[in-house]
Amino acid sequence: MMKSALSPRRVFAGFALIALALLAEALILQHFKGQAPCPLCVLQRAGFVLVSLIALLAAIHGPRHRGAAGYAAALALTALAGLGVAIRHVWVLYHPKFGCGIDALEQFVNDLPTARLLPWLLHASGECTAPHEPILGLQVPEWSLIWFSLLFLAAIFCVFKYSSAARAGAVD
Repeated sequence: MMKSALSPRRVFAGFALIALALLAEALILQHFKGQAPCPLCVLQRAGFVLVSLIALLAAIHGPRHRGAAGYAAALALTALAGLGVAIRHVWVLYHPKFGCGIDALEQFVNDLPTARLLPWLLHASGECTAPHEPILGLQVPEWSLIWFSLLFLAAIFCVFKYSSAARAGAVD
């Protein structure tokens, strides 16, 4: 039987590449464009890191059917958490008087072991409402919201696809 061009291994590798590309863009904006990440930005970055780690693990493992559905469900939950943070960040952008600013959230995020381990990626030092130059007409949190939405929908699709394949007893 012919192998599918979109094997679970390739699908999960795609998830990982997307998340890693978005993290690379965040680092470019931070280190070359001077856009310091705020606490909500750092939490969204953590979401993309988790998506990439789960997807890389799944791509290396190369699960079939139920295993792939499990990995896809983990990706969906991670993307949903990131989506929640992105929604909050976009709301803060349009309601600046409720911004996160220098507050307990920043202290909490910067006290996490990940901020000490990877300060160049996960240390918050900016304001959530700081105006930055839009990218194709949208602010970074709005792009994050779009990407987390797409990752969530794609992961949900994969959950159903791999679950139905497991029920049907299909072979790759």
